[in-house]
Amino acid sequence: MTPLPQGTSTADHRGSPPPSEGQTILCPAKINLGLKVFPRRDDGYHAIDSWFAPLSLADVLTINHAPKPEIVLTGISADITTEFGKNLAGKAALAMGRLANKPAHVQIRIEKLIPTGGGLGGGSSDAAGTMLAMQQLWQLDISLDRMAAEAAKLGSDVPFFIRRQSARCQGRGERITPLRRKIPLFAVLIVPPNGISTAEVYRVFDELPAPPDHAIAYDAMISLGAREIDDTIYNDLQPAAFAAAPWLAEMHHAAEKALGQRVHMSGSGSTLFTLHDRADEAEAAEFTLQKAMGHVVQAMPVRVFGA
Repeated sequence: MTPLPQGTSTADHRGSPPPSEGQTILCPAKINLGLKVFPRRDDGYHAIDSWFAPLSLADVLTINHAPKPEIVLTGISADITTEFGKNLAGKAALAMGRLANKPAHVQIRIEKLIPTGGGLGGGSSDAAGTMLAMQQLWQLDISLDRMAAEAAKLGSDVPFFIRRQSARCQGRGERITPLRRKIPLFAVLIVPPNGISTAEVYRVFDELPAPPDHAIAYDAMISLGAREIDDTIYNDLQPAAFAAAPWLAEMHHAAEKALGQRVHMSGSGSTLFTLHDRADEAEAAEFTLQKAMGHVVQAMPVRVFGA
């Protein structure tokens, strides 16, 4: 059986104790356990209603004092800019500098373990982690609410990662209601070699007929097992993503055929996932997927955190 991915922890995703120099924090990925998307608003945005659940898979981020702003990337980082004003973590550091009224002279080191462009929120999590680590590095008396408000200016998912809790996220993601699961939950991430454009998925979504006006009973889901959740959740963006990227629809069909169970899409794609009640079930599913589809996807077993 394959262990959880390197750099992850099933015990705690909130980060490690402060070292003597600098601050190191784990920046968790997330999946969407259901996603309802409302019609485009006058401001161009779409309101959502979704359960965001943090995962054991995480980037490792370290902040240190530095003579000038700098970003250093390792791991899965080939397609990510290190230009401070364009990288989302760098923008988060600049935002903290404005809150503290001081220059953001920090070095941000990120070991990227979360696949990029897959709807797992890695960039947003790194941005939130930067803000949390800088709060400790600079010993700032700034509340989480204030940081979350600033984080919302950086991206819709960033405020969720400031709280770092399993939660129902509504509106543009700024209305956050904690959801604590009562039983364990595991997943297998099915990561294609290609990402998919969020903007393109939403463009196609706007062109397709409106999805059914149904709701997910998130409060009830906290007590449901994996198969019951399978039958409960849906993702309004999935038809649009499959229309924009037919290869992803083919991959989804192949995964369901190999496993004989429901396969879901996270966010706007391209990452797919399965749900399981036990770690050994997730590891068995990973083995099956790698045997059937290992030449085209990467399968990653993870724990889904409930709080």
